[in-house]
Amino acid sequence: MSLATLSPSIQVGFAALRVNPLRTTLSALGVIIGIGAMVSVLSLSDGVEQAVRSQLAKDGRLQSIGVTPVTEDVVDGQRIPRASSISFLPSDALELSDELAGTGTVYMSVAGPSVVSDSGSLSGAVPRGALVSGTLANGAERQGLTLEAGRFFTDAEVVRPAKVVVVSRQLADTVFGKSVTSQELVGRPIRLQDSVFRIVGVWKAEVPNAGVRSTLLRAYVPITTAKAAIVQGSGDFSSGFTIKARRMEDLPAVQTRTEAWLARRYGEWKKQATISSYAEESAKVRDNMVLFKILMSAITGVSLVVGGVGIMNVLLASVTERTREIGVRKATGAKNSDLLAQFLAESVAIAGLGSVLGTILGIAVAAMVAAIMRAKTMAPVHAGFSMSTLIVAVSAPIIVGIAFGTYPALRAARLSPIDAIRHE
Repeated sequence: MSLATLSPSIQVGFAALRVNPLRTTLSALGVIIGIGAMVSVLSLSDGVEQAVRSQLAKDGRLQSIGVTPVTEDVVDGQRIPRASSISFLPSDALELSDELAGTGTVYMSVAGPSVVSDSGSLSGAVPRGALVSGTLANGAERQGLTLEAGRFFTDAEVVRPAKVVVVSRQLADTVFGKSVTSQELVGRPIRLQDSVFRIVGVWKAEVPNAGVRSTLLRAYVPITTAKAAIVQGSGDFSSGFTIKARRMEDLPAVQTRTEAWLARRYGEWKKQATISSYAEESAKVRDNMVLFKILMSAITGVSLVVGGVGIMNVLLASVTERTREIGVRKATGAKNSDLLAQFLAESVAIAGLGSVLGTILGIAVAAMVAAIMRAKTMAPVHAGFSMSTLIVAVSAPIIVGIAFGTYPALRAARLSPIDAIRHE
C-alpha cells in the first residue's frame, strides 16, 4: 500500500470531517479534555520535580558523598586512635575532580576562628574575631556567594599557595569602617592571626533570622594557607572530601569512580578511608518522583481513553450513515485498504485536533495552578514542560486515533459492496 494509493483516501477522510465540523469538534472534545488533563498534570509534575531538585541541590546532602580518612580503630567496642593515618591534600582533590569531570564536583574545606585586624592601622584598633574557612577555588560555588567587588581566589592561588582572602562586607565594616567601599577594599592588606593576607574579593553576607552578628564576620582563604589564618588546634586539617554529584542520578557513578580512584591510590582503601552517602535515600526520592508521575499519568489517562471511546462511537455512527457511499466507492474500485486508510485518517485527525487544543489548554491550566500554589504556599513551583511531556502530547493522540479508529475502519472496509449500495 503506497503513499500514492493512500493519498486520495486520506483526502476523502479529511473532506468528510469538513462536511460536519460540529460533529468533528464534539468528537474531539473528549480528547481535548483528556490531553489537557494529562498535559497539565505532567507539566505540574515537571514543575514540582524541578522545584524539589532545586531545593535538594541547595541542601546538597542527597547528591553528595563524603570521603574521610580512618583515624581510629574499634577494639572490643572501644575507639582507639591510630598512630598514623592517610591525609588528603588539595592536590588530591584537584586530581579527583579531573576523574569526575562532568558528573561531580569535589569540595574540600576546613574552618576555625581567627583574630582579624587592619594590618595598616596605626590607631591600635581592637582586633576582632571571625570565622575563617579554607576552601578550594570552588568555595564560592559551594557556599553560593555573590561578590560585590573583586573575585574569588583561583586554583593557581590554592596550589601556590597565595595569602589572599575573600571577606564579608560585615567583617570589612567591622575592621575598616563603613566609609570604605567594597571596590576600595580590593587589594588592601588584612591581618589574620599573625599573617598578612591581601583582600581579593568582598561579598555581602545575608543577615540570619536569629540576627546573630558573629556569624556574619566571615572570610575565605585558600585551604593551603588556612593553617596560617586559623587559631592553631581549632581546625581539622586532616578532613576529607565532599563530592557533590551533578544530578541525583549521577550519584552511583560518582561513588563508583571515587572508589576506583581510592583503589588505585591506596589499594585496600577501605582500611584507610570511609565513604558515606545518602545513596539509599537519594534512590528513594528518585523512585518516588517517577512513581508519582506514572500514577498521575495513569489517572489522567482514563479521561483520554474516554475521549478515544467518543471518537470510536462517532466513527461507527459515520460508517452507518455513509454505508451507501462506502458501497459506491468499493464498486468503483476502492480497496479495503483504501477505506481503512480513510477512516483511520479521520480518527487520527480528530485526535490530532484534540491534542493541539488540549495541549494549549493543559499548559494554561498548569500555569494557573502553579501560580495559585506559589501564592498560597510560597513554594517556587512553575509549570514545566519536559521532553517526556512533549513526547506524550505528540504520541498520545496518534495512539488513541489508531487504537479507537481501527474497529470502525475495519467495519467499513469489510462491508459488502452490494449490501452497502442497497442499504437505506
